[in-house]
Amino acid sequence: MARTGRPKVDKPINRSVTVKFKEEEYQLMLEYTQSHNISISQLIRIGVEMQIIKSTQK
Repeated sequence: MARTGRPKVDKPINRSVTVKFKEEEYQLMLEYTQSHNISISQLIRIGVEMQIIKSTQK
């Protein structure tokens, strides 16, 4: 019998980081994510990746 449920992924997202934001920052992120149809987690991952790329190109 086949297993049901979510399929396994190659690189699971299994690390959690807690960050606090000011209300204004949170609202800006919320507006951006809603208009671009992404999650706040995705937005933060993209921002971190962009910063790392930017810092390694110097």
